[in-house]
Amino acid sequence: VRMKKSQEQVFLGGSCDPTTWRKDIVMPAFEAAGISYYNPQVPNYDELDAAYKAQGIAGGIVAVEAEAKANCPILLFVIDNQTRAIASILEATEYICTGRTVVLRICDNIADGTVIDGEAITGRQLKDLNRARSYLKDVAARHRAPVFSRIDEAVAEVVRLAKQS
Repeated sequence: VRMKKSQEQVFLGGSCDPTTWRKDIVMPAFEAAGISYYNPQVPNYDELDAAYKAQGIAGGIVAVEAEAKANCPILLFVIDNQTRAIASILEATEYICTGRTVVLRICDNIADGTVIDGEAITGRQLKDLNRARSYLKDVAARHRAPVFSRIDEAVAEVVRLAKQS
């Protein structure tokens, strides 16, 4: 359980459950490259939150995650088409606009009828979710934050940036 200030190089932000991009692709690549990271996707969220609070970390896991985001010099955000990812899109936009180093992997649009969290995504919701992704790409372009359509390319860019700093 974490007590010291975060020292990781990369925060792994973006789409969470049911995605496995962190453990399947990113974490092994970063470990092979010797790059440290903070992974906010944990299997036992409530248990870990309670443990942090028991150690006197008032905000629990939310505070620990916020600290990691504040201290990691590089923020990798993966926005996929398996989740709505609205909170992640908002976070990435905030960090880009405040001048943080953000690397993005943004998937193609969500297809009409895609099932997310048991709901078929269609109509206005589909249009809004895809518009949010387009807006994030536009913000990234205007602020020169790199955007990749493939996760391996985003990982390579993060490795390059981490090794350069």
